[in-house]
Amino acid sequence: MKNIFSPDSFLIKGLTLFCDLMYLNALFIICSLPIFTIGASTTALYSVIFKRIRGEEVKIAKTYFHEFKANFKQATLFWIPYLLLVVFLGSDVYITHSVLPEEYRFLQYPVSIALFLLVYITVLVFPQMALFNSPTRQIIKNSAILGLINFPVIGMVFIVHIFILLIADLSPKCRVMVISLLLFFGFAGLAYFFCLFYRKIFLKILQKDEEDNPDAENTASSDEENADDKDNTPII
Repeated sequence: MKNIFSPDSFLIKGLTLFCDLMYLNALFIICSLPIFTIGASTTALYSVIFKRIRGEEVKIAKTYFHEFKANFKQATLFWIPYLLLVVFLGSDVYITHSVLPEEYRFLQYPVSIALFLLVYITVLVFPQMALFNSPTRQIIKNSAILGLINFPVIGMVFIVHIFILLIADLSPKCRVMVISLLLFFGFAGLAYFFCLFYRKIFLKILQKDEEDNPDAENTASSDEENADDKDNTPII
């Protein structure tokens, strides 16, 4: 019975993780309220979670705001044009679907495909910004290539989000329940779950880069090394 309440027990570790995710979720929501800061807050969220998964001792608030500040410029310069483009394409799909007669709704398909591809190729952008000091253009390129190579993982991310939307659309009660869970710990919880898969993708690429460049000066750091500073090595 004493082992259950040991700091190393599964129960205590699970409760600690849950509390950390609640705290992290609150920071993410607060820092995302201005809307234009969502890119930086998402990058900071991923950064803290990656460190947490690696088993590093993380001071949630201090680390979060450090990463938020460090990634603010790059993440925001990507996020604002990206958001405007998504809103434009999404509005076009909605208006076309609402206004045009049913026999002409096929005209929305090219825009719908463009919107899907835009979101698909950028799924891994913010996780990369959380880990690497690469130029934004390189990060977008890597995200597109890794998205195609790791279709099951990115597909799973889409399926999870679609499932949540479908649950929320069932009834007003379900909508309130979904929103409550997201506000409570859901954003950080989902990010943590996805990072378990993203981490495997990035480790696989880093290990391949190490094998191809064993004598490189800026060799990518392994999972056991202290990763307070981002790696400057492109992952592709």
